[in-house]
Amino acid sequence: MHTDVMNETDPFPPSDPLGEALHFLRMSGAYYCRSDLTAPWGFTMPPMPGYLWFHVVTSGRLWLEAGDDRRWIQPGDLALVPHGDGHVLRSEPGAPAPDILDLEREPVSDRYEILRHGAGGASTGLICGAVRFRHPAAANLIDILPRTIHIEASTSPKLEWMRTMLQLMAAEARELRPVARQ
Repeated sequence: MHTDVMNETDPFPPSDPLGEALHFLRMSGAYYCRSDLTAPWGFTMPPMPGYLWFHVVTSGRLWLEAGDDRRWIQPGDLALVPHGDGHVLRSEPGAPAPDILDLEREPVSDRYEILRHGAGGASTGLICGAVRFRHPAAANLIDILPRTIHIEASTSPKLEWMRTMLQLMAAEARELRPVARQ
């Protein structure tokens, strides 16, 4: 799709080829959750075929287990599970991880929730979500991605725009008023 055509319908069109391609694939949200967690804590995210899971640590850290991939995710880091595979998030390896659907969550809107969970120890702030791409070409793009992607904030200085966006999402979540509902 040509950028001039997109300008007619989008006040903030992408200005780079990758951004234009992602815009063309029409990403849409399915689920968005802000979590206030205290160690020890853990939960299991269910499989959501056709969706891309994302997790951003806003404070503290978490242990991600996705298939054979196990790693620490630090503040500002972005973890993606692009194929919608089920996975586990914990305060530390071995912490109990019930299904997230079994935990009490505070609904804020149809697709936005707040989770407060844990046993009162060290705190972790987390923003999670699941999105999907509505364009059929998206399946081809997702198919070539690895099972997990970890973008470390400390080694990605060019991602300042993402950190700013995530800080705004975190501030919005603290207000308990999603922008789309105002």
